[in-house]
Amino acid sequence: MKKLLITGISGLLGGGIAHALRDKYAITGWYNAHGVSIPGVKALKIDITEEQPLKKALAEDRPDMILHCASLTNVDYCEKDRVETQKINVGGTENIVAACKQGGIKLVYISTDSVYDGKTGNYAESDPVSPCNYYGVTKYEAEDSVRKYKNHLIVRTNIFGWNIQNKQSLAEWILDNLEAGKCINGFKDAVFSSIYTIEFAKIMEQMLERNLTGTFNLGSRTSLSKYEFALLIAKVFNKDVSLIKPISIDDFSFAAKRGKNLSMNTQKLSKALDRELPSLEECVQEFFRDYKNGMPDKIKKWSAE
Repeated sequence: MKKLLITGISGLLGGGIAHALRDKYAITGWYNAHGVSIPGVKALKIDITEEQPLKKALAEDRPDMILHCASLTNVDYCEKDRVETQKINVGGTENIVAACKQGGIKLVYISTDSVYDGKTGNYAESDPVSPCNYYGVTKYEAEDSVRKYKNHLIVRTNIFGWNIQNKQSLAEWILDNLEAGKCINGFKDAVFSSIYTIEFAKIMEQMLERNLTGTFNLGSRTSLSKYEFALLIAKVFNKDVSLIKPISIDDFSFAAKRGKNLSMNTQKLSKALDRELPSLEECVQEFFRDYKNGMPDKIKKWSAE
């Protein structure tokens, strides 16, 4: 088995990838504040902003590749606390790049659709980037650090799935409120190409097998507004669609600006893998199947808090 190290193992994406690929790779996961205990995965507490302990841990583990998921992702928090956001999102990534150079390790960096400005949508990897919030700024700055290392892969994405930690992805929040019979608002003018974390992991496995390098969008091949996404979840999970009300993102007061249309063009990756990427509708169906199979409860038990 090749050795895969995942930073941010307790996060939404890191945990999902570890779950999906633990039989395919010898996985070590790094966490910081939130301990985890995932069967078949070695978990270590490592602060990526501390360069020497990070380098020591890498030298001892000697992974074949690093999947760098660790990041501050709360967009409004990032806007308010720019010092910490810069330290983790950019400084932490620079430390990992330096360690990869030292050990000759393949680096896969998880970026975001928030590097795009959200004015037009259907963004290709070659389109100019112009993030409209500080989270997006730091993720793109980190991309620039990663690009200085030849053996890299940058993946821009937007995800939903099941959380290990006691917090919710957008899909979990929608489902939780609908199950409680609560009315929710959905942005009719905020469009994305989100992908289910388990589908992301399956595609990532193929990307690693083909040793892809460069920058790729990894999302659903279709896009929906967040209002349409909420309606789709209600339909698939057989919940009351009348609980969902359409509103404009302009009517909501965020600390950070949001791009309205962050839909991504995934043709570059589809061509590189010789396959069609899943639609957002297919991703929600897979999300539902895992729900029926008890994945949410199983994943919550991995938290060591």
